[in-house]
Amino acid sequence: MRQYGIRTERGSLSVYVLAPERFNGEYDKRSPLYVLGTLMVSSLAMMGNLCKALYRRSRNGYGPLGRYLSEMGRDEEHVSSFAVDRFSRFNHQAKYGAAGWRSLDMFYNYHEKIKPQLNGDFEGWLTRHWMGKFENRQAVTNRFKISINTLVKAIENFAAEKEIRILSLASGSVQAAVEAMKKCPQLNVKAVLIEADISAIEEAKKLVVEAGFNDHFSFVHDTSNALEKVTGAFMPHIIEMVGFLDYCPRQQAIALINRIRMRLPVGSVFITCNIRPNREKIFLDWVLLWPMIYRTEHELADLIVKGGFSPKKTQLIYEPFQIHGIAVCRK
Repeated sequence: MRQYGIRTERGSLSVYVLAPERFNGEYDKRSPLYVLGTLMVSSLAMMGNLCKALYRRSRNGYGPLGRYLSEMGRDEEHVSSFAVDRFSRFNHQAKYGAAGWRSLDMFYNYHEKIKPQLNGDFEGWLTRHWMGKFENRQAVTNRFKISINTLVKAIENFAAEKEIRILSLASGSVQAAVEAMKKCPQLNVKAVLIEADISAIEEAKKLVVEAGFNDHFSFVHDTSNALEKVTGAFMPHIIEMVGFLDYCPRQQAIALINRIRMRLPVGSVFITCNIRPNREKIFLDWVLLWPMIYRTEHELADLIVKGGFSPKKTQLIYEPFQIHGIAVCRK
């Protein structure tokens, strides 16, 4: 593990970069040749998708170009690259499901769900080459494992409580919370999921039933606007919001973090994350057409501090690739 500090307007904040062996993580760095191939494929996809998006906008006559690119990416009929998603249904599903729980489920559970389905054919090779080896896929799997461990530690901090309450805000299928609760069978943990995507709630319900946690979870089909109403009745010890900051503009993110802080009792924990700029970003932007807001550790720390959390009570934890950073903030 490597540790260093970064300065914020309210003091120094600690950053930790975890070694893969600390959490059974993945760290298979790609060769310069692989990176070059990624750049070439992404550049070709960029030219093709840019032309298609411009054509669509010219026919409609309005709207930002990014909106058309995102709509193309979520279209199940759209193909970005013959070298990536034309001949692999798994790569294709990862593309049109990007920005939602379905792609994350494939990435989180690649070794358990996807890899066993692959054969020695061309589709199998394409899937292993892109989804299997891709640093961003490894990094998001690492984020998932670290999130589970972080939640476990947070839950155990409240072991003296008769009931430990977790609020999961816009965190998709809430798999990390389910897995964390499995690791704390001796504790009485209750959770509420606020999620705008009804399909994510349906998937979460399946995971909860399979884990035998039916009596421990409640579900609210709503946006973050429901935060105050839900927390007023539920009073969580832990709020997790893993993934949502990747889509929040700066001022919206600061305002949301401040609202979360205001709803937490003193001593409670807020867990969130953000993707960091990385050398495969061009692939995410132009092949997967996955619109995200990338932030350095300094920019993520700035959101947290401006949202009202103390830098002395906040840690940023990065997985080995330093692509995904998890912020653990104690009020």
